This record gives sequence, structure tokens and C-alpha cells, in this order.
Amino acid sequence: MALFKIYLFLYLFGFLVPQKTTHPVLKNIKLPVTIAHQGGNKEFPDQSMMAFDNSVNLGIQILELDIHRTQDSVLVIHHDASIERLTNKTGIIKEMTWEDLQGVDGAYNWTINGEDYPYREKGVKIISLAQLVEKYPDKLYDIEIKQRDPPIEYDLCNMLRKYDLAIDQAIVASFYDETINRFHDVCPEVAISLSVDKGTKLYILSRVGLERLLPINAVIAQLPLQFPSPLGELSLDKRYINAFSKGDRQVWVWTVDDSVKMREVLEMGVHGILTDRPNILMSVTQE
Repeated sequence: MALFKIYLFLYLFGFLVPQKTTHPVLKNIKLPVTIAHQGGNKEFPDQSMMAFDNSVNLGIQILELDIHRTQDSVLVIHHDASIERLTNKTGIIKEMTWEDLQGVDGAYNWTINGEDYPYREKGVKIISLAQLVEKYPDKLYDIEIKQRDPPIEYDLCNMLRKYDLAIDQAIVASFYDETINRFHDVCPEVAISLSVDKGTKLYILSRVGLERLLPINAVIAQLPLQFPSPLGELSLDKRYINAFSKGDRQVWVWTVDDSVKMREVLEMGVHGILTDRPNILMSVTQE
């Protein structure tokens, strides 16, 4: 209680002021921010090179992706820890080698309607992070760390530095505070996204005008339109957007695939949209 009173005193008398972020990555981002979720996985197979190619050709600003690490320390782009949902094989990525992964059909089970498998046996591969950034060295990347055990934060940091992406071409995210904090400790120059847990706390504080009580080192907040909390389901709104945006931060919403909803969230004030349908998003933002 005493600590809360101190915070409240500081807040009321203006000592807790939102710190303005001047992170270099923001200089490369134009509003509204267009982000291809998993490369645009309702147009082409999830996180495949053809999906990323399509999004780049459409003019999407940022490529969103998920990473795991193989047994032989290759960072690969894949959502699930296991490979059976999309491929013709089974296995856990961290227990497989890069060579193992190259032997699977990366889009064997990919389908839009549950009946047709248009890219089955078409040579689609699971790709590495290095392959993507070498092909598109000038793009911006929104990278979610999926693997937690063993940790892969050092590997990602080293790769971002190796390819000169760390300072102004990457945003790193995780659902877990422990993961994102560990990454920020080893790679402080890279922009990070607010964890869902901290995002929920900020939402609750914003209801009573006390958002400044929560220390924030994130540059971006990525949230769905609705998300669960101890208080029940919460809905993203202008109050939250304004609370986080103080200090020139940005709020991105996921995953929006409908053109009407895209227009609605942009009108609400979100800065960016993650979508599985980059073709639709580009049409909306070019209106």
C-alpha cells in the first residue's frame, strides 16, 4: 500500500512522465503499417518463401514470422513446435536437424477450404531465417520467438547483428515476459513488442488513467481485437491505443482479414494491421 501511495503521488504531481521513444526502427515505418502475418498464410502456404515473395511484391512493409531452432542450431521459420500440421512428416523441430527438415513437404497439408491441397508435392520447403533475410536484406521483420526451452535469444540476437538488422529493421516479440526480457537483456538495441501479459496490465491501468505507473520498454504493442484477462474478455479501444501511444509508440492489431474490419480498426486509431490476406490489406490502405 505504501508503495502504491508513492507511485500515486509521483503520478499526480507529474513525476512519472511517459518516456518518449526515439527508436531508429520507427523512422523506417510508414503509417498505416502493413504486416503480412506468417507471410500471408491465407494466400500462400504458411511462412513459405512463396508467401513472403508474394507479400514483398505487393508492397507489404513488414514480414511477420515465428522462429524455432533445430538440433544443429539453425533458426527456422515455423509457427508450431512440431511439423505435422502442415507437412507430410512428424517431429519436433528442436529434436530434428536442418537436413531432416529439408526432407519434408512443407505444404503437404496446407489448405484453405479443407478439401484442396494446391501446393502438395510442389517442392515447398520449410525455410531458415537466414534464407529469408539474405533474399530480402532491406525488409523490416516482425519476429516472434516461439521456442522457449532451450532458449534461443542469443542465436537470434547474433543473427540480427550479423545481417545488420538489429538497429532499425527488426521488431522482436514473444507471448512471455521471461523470453522478451531475456532477449532485451542480450540485445538491447533491437526494438521489442509488448508481451500480452504486460499489455493486459496496461489495459487495466488505462481504465483508471494510471497507465504511467507501468514501466514500458517496448516500442510496439501487438494485440488482438479481443483478448482474455483475469477481469474477463477485453476489447481493444481508443483509450488503450492512446495510453500506449504516448511517447510515439505504436499499436498493431492482429489478425484482421476482412476489408470492412480493416477500415474500422484504422479509424479507431491503430497504427498497423497484421493480416493473413496481404492483398486485401494493400487494397484498403491504397484507397
